[in-house]
Order: sequence, then structure tokens, then C-alpha cells
Amino acid sequence: MTTNNSAALLEYIIHQANSGQKNWFSHQQQRIAGIHLAYEIAKNHADTMTPEEVADYTVALNNEIYKKIVVKGE
Repeated sequence: MTTNNSAALLEYIIHQANSGQKNWFSHQQQRIAGIHLAYEIAKNHADTMTPEEVADYTVALNNEIYKKIVVKGE
């Protein structure tokens, strides 16, 4: 699936969550969400954040989403 906007990404994540698989938000899904998130952050904060800062923030945010929402939500 190619995601080109937030609605498509959300649809993909919902589909994965409803798949019945315990590990629906695996490393692959985290990478897809993270790449999209990094581009969105960069688009909105290019004037104040370096590419490295965007990438670091995206990784940290993705890890927190996984730990506090995905894992605790099971």
C-alpha cells in the first residue's frame, strides 16, 4: 500500500489494528508511520528544525507512541 496522505495512513493503521494479529504495529508499520511523520514534521517545522532534529524527534515520538499507546492498549 502506498500512503500519500494522513487519511490513507490512518486507514492503513486501522486495517492493521483490525487484522487480529497481536503484533499489528510491528517494526514495518512503525517505519511507515515514522517516515510519514518525519515528512510532516519537516514540512511544518523546516524553518526551526534541522533534518537530524526532525529524525531524532520522530524516532523518540514513535517509540513513545508504541510504548504508551500500543503496548499499554493491549
